[in-house]
Amino acid sequence: MKISLRLRISLALCTTALTIASVAMPAGAQERKVPPAAVSADSAPLSWRACEGAPTVSASRCAEIAVPLDWHAPGSTRVNLRFARLSAAKPTERIGALFFNPGGPGGSAADIAANPEFAKFYFPPQLRDRFDIVGVDPRGIGRSEQIRCTDPPHQPQVTRFPTEPNEVIALERGNAEFGKSCIEGSGKLARHLDTVSAARDLDAVRAALGEHQISFLGLSYGTMLAQAYAEQFPHRLRALVLDGVVDRSLSWRQLVRHGAAAVEDGVRRFAAWCDAQTACAIRERGVRSVITDLLAEADAAPIPAGEASVTSEELVASINGFLNSPLQFEALATALAKAADSDDASALRAGSFFSTGDFYATYRSVICQDVPAPTGYQLADEVERVRALGLTLRGASELWDIVSGCVNWPVDSKWEPHVWRVPDDFTPTLLLSGAHDVATPRPFAEAVADTIPGSTLLRWPGDGHAAHPAHDVCSARAATQYLLTVQLPDPASCGG
Repeated sequence: MKISLRLRISLALCTTALTIASVAMPAGAQERKVPPAAVSADSAPLSWRACEGAPTVSASRCAEIAVPLDWHAPGSTRVNLRFARLSAAKPTERIGALFFNPGGPGGSAADIAANPEFAKFYFPPQLRDRFDIVGVDPRGIGRSEQIRCTDPPHQPQVTRFPTEPNEVIALERGNAEFGKSCIEGSGKLARHLDTVSAARDLDAVRAALGEHQISFLGLSYGTMLAQAYAEQFPHRLRALVLDGVVDRSLSWRQLVRHGAAAVEDGVRRFAAWCDAQTACAIRERGVRSVITDLLAEADAAPIPAGEASVTSEELVASINGFLNSPLQFEALATALAKAADSDDASALRAGSFFSTGDFYATYRSVICQDVPAPTGYQLADEVERVRALGLTLRGASELWDIVSGCVNWPVDSKWEPHVWRVPDDFTPTLLLSGAHDVATPRPFAEAVADTIPGSTLLRWPGDGHAAHPAHDVCSARAATQYLLTVQLPDPASCGG
């Protein structure tokens, strides 16, 4: 699931960096027999270089390998993968390689690993001391031959909540045209962006690095990538942390219903926060009242937002984006007050899922190959239900944004929903779940944890999408200790 807003704000909120106690790990702990390396990419030695955009003096280095575009035809066209490695600060105490994916799809893991100033927000000193932090930009993302689409991904005149035949037709046509523009802009790459292939790519990087096993920290969409990797290469994982867990067994209807309910809970939590804060800009008027009035105004005519204007549908998507982090509650209240008082919604656009940039084009191109999608008429039949579940924001959720955006996508989804399959001797796995996560609701983590032998689900009680890097210190501390020792924490240790 997308973590884009949280990524954009978290790097600016460095004062919330985590302080975590160091824990030693005995040499050779959790070492297990694994099968021979998977078919690799290139056998040539890696050519390391300074990472673009990284500080001049840095322990990070970047490299590339070429992997098959189609893993079912290893001799086919190749696609280049870019990755970065931030070497362990204490090489004599090095445990191994810690792979990382920050979510999206579309977030650049390589850029985070390449820049120590970014990496420290996700990885406390104990992890940077003991691990090589490895960030791989999956195919189509970041500097790994990023997807290019010639059309804008968002058409404000086309509703994502169709209820009439003409609206269904417009949505199907709009999605198809945008998807075809991505194929035109990116060629065959646009047809091979599924997460199972991306997981194969990760193992090619592991092999190129000469690592027998890896540890992995996946956030949001990164948990989808981690699950795909674990199903194919279960014994290549020394340790695994899933933070902001996606349940890949669900139908599209289950996804959007969970999403609508989670967002309504997020509105309730934001309203409770506002009621308790004398500085909340809309405290006297009430959160729901301000939102309801603002949406009614936008229904009558789009509200000015700088040089543009926003519809009511764009507004609910924007508000939803802010709800991904309690660190943005104050900014959301201020933005709502400005829109209500000054007829200026420009500040609200900062949280919008709608974008004309490369990130959203990549996000749509990847995720539509990894979710089950309905027909336009099936989607229309679900509108009334999700609006009832998510009353304040009219059924909006990131999951609805995904599913509605994938209707009639020109590349078929390669994903068949199923319960995660790993062997009984799979490595002990740690899952982290916030009680009020609007993007990956708690039931997702509960269901996935039930499928993993010997796993621990660490529940934390607060708000925000994923614990890392700044939403729950307790869970992040437990994840660090686990990655160092592969010792699972007490499930009740964070009180959620």
